Amino acid sequence: MGKFSQSLVEKVAALIEEDNYTITEICRIVSISRKVFYEWKATKSSFAEALQQAEEAREEKLRQRARQSMRQKLEGYRQVETKTTYVASKDSDDPYSLVVKEYVVKEKYCVPETSAIVYSLSGGYNESKGRKQAQAPSPFMITVDSEKTKRDLERLQRNLSEKKGL
Repeated sequence: MGKFSQSLVEKVAALIEEDNYTITEICRIVSISRKVFYEWKATKSSFAEALQQAEEAREEKLRQRARQSMRQKLEGYRQVETKTTYVASKDSDDPYSLVVKEYVVKEKYCVPETSAIVYSLSGGYNESKGRKQAQAPSPFMITVDSEKTKRDLERLQRNLSEKKGL
């Protein structure tokens, strides 16, 4: 069983911040029981503080990824798909030898998602309060490549304005 040390505290905190493991798995990795984990959390302030900081860092990373994802959904993005087809080599005596027959690279544009736009225009989510914002959203600009998307956005904004009585 693991003995309490600063290096063990740092390892547990790093594993929590990674957000890849359950508490049970973390305990197994560092060779302590769940009971010991929770006892240390309750009795050792340095351990509890390190866990709290790791959880806050993990949550901030999650919020950052969510913001990046929402930005992609609002702005649209380009996606590259590659497909490689292999066939058996005719020049080799090895029946498992493969050569590339075809290599296809496709780039496609993923248009902005209407639901993300509506969500943002309607006030979105207030991260600091954990609920929808009460005030009207501040105006922002979206640049789109398609005239159809532009018309759809304008129509959505008009509909939202009429719904709110603005």
